[in-house]
Amino acid sequence: MKRYPLIRTFALYSMFAFVLMGIVLSLVIYEHIKKDKLENLEEVTRITINTAVKKNLVKTDLTDNISNFKASQIKSDIIETMDLYDIKSIILINRDKKVIMSDNSDFSGEQINNNNLGKVLRGEVPFVISDAYQTNKLAEIKNRKLVINVYEPIVYDGKVEGIVVLQILEEKISEHADMILQVIAFIVFGGFLILFLLLVGILYKTSHTLLNQNKELINQKSEIELSLKRLDDSYLNTVFALSNAVDARDPYTAGHSERVSKIAILLSRELKMTEENLKILEYAGLFHDIGKIGIPDHILNKNGKLTDEEYEVIKQHPDIGINILSNVGFLAGALLIIRYHHERFSGNGYPCGIKGEEIPLGSRILAIADTYDAMTTDRPYRQRFSHDAAVAEIQKNSGTQFDDKLVDVFMKIKSTVKNIN
Repeated sequence: MKRYPLIRTFALYSMFAFVLMGIVLSLVIYEHIKKDKLENLEEVTRITINTAVKKNLVKTDLTDNISNFKASQIKSDIIETMDLYDIKSIILINRDKKVIMSDNSDFSGEQINNNNLGKVLRGEVPFVISDAYQTNKLAEIKNRKLVINVYEPIVYDGKVEGIVVLQILEEKISEHADMILQVIAFIVFGGFLILFLLLVGILYKTSHTLLNQNKELINQKSEIELSLKRLDDSYLNTVFALSNAVDARDPYTAGHSERVSKIAILLSRELKMTEENLKILEYAGLFHDIGKIGIPDHILNKNGKLTDEEYEVIKQHPDIGINILSNVGFLAGALLIIRYHHERFSGNGYPCGIKGEEIPLGSRILAIADTYDAMTTDRPYRQRFSHDAAVAEIQKNSGTQFDDKLVDVFMKIKSTVKNIN
């Protein structure tokens, strides 16, 4: 079940719901059955009193004590008629609340509720059944049995002339309801259990199916990601090949892009840039000159100074580069850095002439790295600068060609930059 927390949660909640529903339903049915049993007791008692009592008594008998013979006959008839209810004691009371018949059992006057007695005598209620209570009889106390009192009026000519009070074991009222309750509980809980098991089984199978489908989706996702990675690697290898082809066109610039990328990463790490931005800047450094593949050799490798027309052609290489790389998805973040890496902080650069912080941070970093490596590399038209001379030149152009804050950072790492090859 630990592998299927959904099933476990469903099982716990549904089991709780089933048990609660079963208890509530059983209690409702139990109370309904008990109510029916009490109503049946009322009807049986009324019929019994109208036959057993009135058959043996006349109205005038209710004024004084009843003879032992009549009392015995009345008791015998009542017990015989109501044998299913296990009557423990019988008492007759007249309108004056005088006991005119008693079977002398453990049925004292204190156990008769005078309030109930008065209501029946006054005709306010036709019948009363008391709450269950414990008798004073030792045997009943020992067995923890409860009894109830039944108050049934004796009516002559539409007037209450007396009351018969019966003491009956409460279990005779509830035992039938208890038996039915047990049957109902068994059926209800059994049905709920079967339903619960079916639902758990369905949920288990569904969860198992979903898990299998999820595994398939994960496998498919992994295959797609692997395919995309292979595609990206293919793009990357192609672009690397193009980049190497650019460097290969001029032996003086061999390895230039890789060194620029390393210097840019050093600067970026000093600025505490995120790993994601570091990777973008690494790609930008590697491919910043990819557009030179579209520049004619006679301009790219010219020993002398470029003419204005030739310089305009050179200025096109950033846009040529981003056109080449625009369809490579993972290089999307590097395109603007590549396009603006020849912009100057003062606004005199190309291709757009933007300035200051309008220039992307990555482009400003790349400008310093590109210039440093270009100055410390032999070119057809000049010898390389020394490390110190290149650093001094960068510091000299701080705030004009380069971002002065980034130049300060560059000065902190210049010793490390010197050892890059």
